[in-house]
Amino acid sequence: MLGIIVGLVAAVMGPISIPMLLGLLPLFHKCGPRAALSSWALGLLGYVLVKFVLESGDQTVIIVTPLVTSLVVYVVIGLLSPEPDATADAIVAAVSPAPDGDSEPVAAAVPQAAVPGGSD
Repeated sequence: MLGIIVGLVAAVMGPISIPMLLGLLPLFHKCGPRAALSSWALGLLGYVLVKFVLESGDQTVIIVTPLVTSLVVYVVIGLLSPEPDATADAIVAAVSPAPDGDSEPVAAAVPQAAVPGGSD
């Protein structure tokens, strides 16, 4: 039973956590959904290849392969093909510390979505 649990965690933990955790860092805030979904899909593919095609019995290889694959894919696609998003940039600016080092965040207006049929 423990082997099945470790295998499932290895299959999904890296590919899901890499985009989620790196997306919190300012360096990666322009990485978009294309990088995250590619990272997730290729990380799972790496797991399937190592576990079922190569039939590796080494738990380290089974766990590290999807993690490293997901990391490399997310960094390469995210940094080479950034997807800027004005709403995400406004949120990052709103929660970032002030440039003078104060702990108070910089106030930034989050763009509001246009309401269909509105009186703008």
